[in-house]
Amino acid sequence: MALGPIKTEVMNLPENKSMIIPSVTVIIPVYNEERSIENCIRSLRNQSVPLEIIVVDDGSKDNSVKICEGLGIKVLKQNHQGPGAARNLGARNAKGEILILVDADMEFETYFVAKLIAPITEGDAVATCHWNERVANWNNPWARCQTWFLGLPDKRRQPLRVPEYEEIYRAVKKDFFLNSGGFAVGEGRADDSSISKRTGVLAKIVSDAVCYHRNVEGISELLRDSLWQGRNVVVKRENRMKSSLITLVYKNPVCGILKGIILGIKKHEPRMPLYAMVYSAGMYVGLFQALLNKRYTK
Repeated sequence: MALGPIKTEVMNLPENKSMIIPSVTVIIPVYNEERSIENCIRSLRNQSVPLEIIVVDDGSKDNSVKICEGLGIKVLKQNHQGPGAARNLGARNAKGEILILVDADMEFETYFVAKLIAPITEGDAVATCHWNERVANWNNPWARCQTWFLGLPDKRRQPLRVPEYEEIYRAVKKDFFLNSGGFAVGEGRADDSSISKRTGVLAKIVSDAVCYHRNVEGISELLRDSLWQGRNVVVKRENRMKSSLITLVYKNPVCGILKGIILGIKKHEPRMPLYAMVYSAGMYVGLFQALLNKRYTK
């Protein structure tokens, strides 16, 4: 597909670096994100490069769409199909040459997008991903429990060791995204790695692109998230039996609660055993729900 004239802009980066910025579109899938979507959009509007922002509503039942439209954001709508389908719809309607794929509960430092697209504009990568992802709500005790239960360093959502490549795309050339068929639909949490698995093209890590991502903030949110994770264990038919057995053996509530008690003592956090119990029970229930009804989306 032939591209029209490219709108470019020269931007001065820190340390006296400069680069030519092509047109860039940010795509945000939204499903009941009224608590976080405004902060996400405002941090994107504070980026050092001009952006087209597209929100794709995935069948929200809250005020997410109203908030976005009130901020003057273009909103596309679809029935609840999951984030993969939402990002595909956004990509088909994007004007930018480069797509930025983010979640509604993320916020970004001013140069996040500029740093993320630099390897693409310089011809060193087709896609990139950040690695310096920090917990946006570290002051919340349940958010801290999530980090500790996953064995991650304080205030971070990823390990300190930085790999060179990643399966998940945060920035990607639009033509490559569309020509590859977009993200798989119906693969739940794995949809954002489906293109790299299909094509073998990994995202180059940009270690100094900093963003913030919310962890869960309470029991009800934790239960919803763990149910979804449990359902996603059995999304792929070829891995269904193996994945189910691994979850049943190694992520059972008894082991989870013991781990929570140990972490609670170590971190001086009395909520930790309850976090572990709800998370483990949610994983189990979600797994069996998916086996029975074959539904994997949130």
